[in-house]
Amino acid sequence: MIREALSAVARNESLGTLIGRTPIGRAVVGRVVGGDSLDEALAVAAGLGDDGFWVSLERAAPTVDSPEAAEAVLAELRALIDRLAAEGLAETCEVAVLPESLSASGGALGDDAFVRLDALCDHAASAGVQVMVGMGPAVDVERTVAWAAAMLERGAVAGLTLQAGLRRTEGDCARLAGHRIRLVKGGHRAGPELGYSQPLEVDKAYVRCARTLLKGSGEPSFATHDPRLIEVIEGLAARYERPPRSFEFAFYMGRLEGAQERLAASGHRVRVYVPYGPDWFARLVGGLAEQPSTIAAAVRSLLPG
Repeated sequence: MIREALSAVARNESLGTLIGRTPIGRAVVGRVVGGDSLDEALAVAAGLGDDGFWVSLERAAPTVDSPEAAEAVLAELRALIDRLAAEGLAETCEVAVLPESLSASGGALGDDAFVRLDALCDHAASAGVQVMVGMGPAVDVERTVAWAAAMLERGAVAGLTLQAGLRRTEGDCARLAGHRIRLVKGGHRAGPELGYSQPLEVDKAYVRCARTLLKGSGEPSFATHDPRLIEVIEGLAARYERPPRSFEFAFYMGRLEGAQERLAASGHRVRVYVPYGPDWFARLVGGLAEQPSTIAAAVRSLLPG
């Protein structure tokens, strides 16, 4: 299975299709993905909510290369927002979106992406649904952070993902600590002048950023599957007398389920990231294809045992 998956990456084929057609894969997909359709994803979100979890839903959009295709993605995201509001899920479910998924530039980040993102955030605000803006492989960090800062300044009901692996992120966390920030380690490839090259350096930066966000007035979200970092964040939150529901831990669906349940049982807000749609696997793995040494581990994490 692993050999087939790596070969599929080399051929630029759909790993989602490969996994979905294997006996093991069919059983696993339901543990890590919200399904191919919006109805399936909403059913998963409702079930997670019943179990005491918050949810981040993302329509895994294909790369688009025309204004019409980008508008179609925007329309699907609007439909997702409308359904969350109509079905009473707005309080516990956010909509995650990558800016480049709304760009007609073939995966690059064009100016049109921010125009559509503005429209999406306005639509979400009118429906009482929160948007979480991600940072994908094609991200232009400078432009995205500048756009987000202006958006948050005008009171948009949205959050922004920041990558601890970038040197600039500590400063961004300090400037935006009064807003909703999701902190990730980050897979954005950057030279040594822009990013940290060693895992230990990234971990230390993550802790420094977490400290800044917990000292701020916003509601930070800590997206990590590293048990050591989870423990550190719990300790920092206690030191700064942060109530458990004033920040959150975020996990991929199906990852570290024991930790998810432990944190939720202890009163913490735990958010589960649920990708859905035909292109779910490419989004789930994200930028791992840029780091071949980690692909096997990522695919292996989807398998039982």
